[in-house]
Amino acid sequence: MFTADQSQIDVQHYFWAGLDFMFDADGRPVLLEANRSTHMLWEYVRLYNDDTPYRLTAELLNEADGPICLLWRRGDPFPDADEDACWVARHLLPHLDRQPQICLVEDNRDATDELLTRDGERVRPGSIFRWWYELDWAFERSGVRVINPNAVWVTVRDKLACYHSLAEAESFAVPQSFAVESPNEAQELLKKHADLFAGGYVLKPRVGYGGHGVQVAAAGDAPRPLDGGYLLSERIRPPLRDGAYWDVRVFVMAGRYLGGILRTNQAAVTNVFQGGMASRLDHKTAAALEAPALEVVRILDEAAAKIHTLPAPPVTDLTRVEY
Repeated sequence: MFTADQSQIDVQHYFWAGLDFMFDADGRPVLLEANRSTHMLWEYVRLYNDDTPYRLTAELLNEADGPICLLWRRGDPFPDADEDACWVARHLLPHLDRQPQICLVEDNRDATDELLTRDGERVRPGSIFRWWYELDWAFERSGVRVINPNAVWVTVRDKLACYHSLAEAESFAVPQSFAVESPNEAQELLKKHADLFAGGYVLKPRVGYGGHGVQVAAAGDAPRPLDGGYLLSERIRPPLRDGAYWDVRVFVMAGRYLGGILRTNQAAVTNVFQGGMASRLDHKTAAALEAPALEVVRILDEAAAKIHTLPAPPVTDLTRVEY
């Protein structure tokens, strides 16, 4: 848990931020990914015995006038889940100032500013915690506080577009990247930009999660088959930690930097879904990522605000979810 001089910025949209960082060979932070609705808070609670992320989120929900609604699926909770919507709700409940309404995803797919509760009542929410579940634009457009809203999803979910939004950042870099649709296209770019990829390359879905479909390759390795919509990125190679590959997920909740979690793996893909191990993040690394994390959230919150204020929501697949 990061405790020294915790900084806070004002945010209007990107309330629930998990950010993945590495460090390049010169020690500069490099943002790998900004998440639409971060996981890994189960690990945070387990490692630090600290529920500050939920207290801060509950305060946001409490501030809004009207019912507090929590969006679940009918099948939640899963018997073997470490972290799902219901688990999050249990940690929010002690900090909520009124009893929340439980609303099921399956019952709330229409374009309306009302939700049908699990008990059959129709309510106009003041605030919604929706985890990673699909939710119509009507709620945030009508002034409901949504964590996280569709405007954030559109801002961060396409990794290449997110990198473009962050390209002028001062305290961190983003990987140089290209959109590719096939292994042949990737191979052509590897040859064209041989200097950039001299240390290897990474192929990953432009829209994805959990480290699924990620190829971390050495220079000269042939790209594996891929099914369109990928990024070809330079490979960031920090020194190994105790012989393991590593990266960091840090959290900025309600605009406050909370430090984060070290992820290590003997394989190059460190995501916990791919076998990565979570442990406490040392204070020095946490401190080094404070300014970059807050800058990421500030820039992306401003980008989300521009989407939020459009005359009409954009037509996009980035707010859709495959259940």
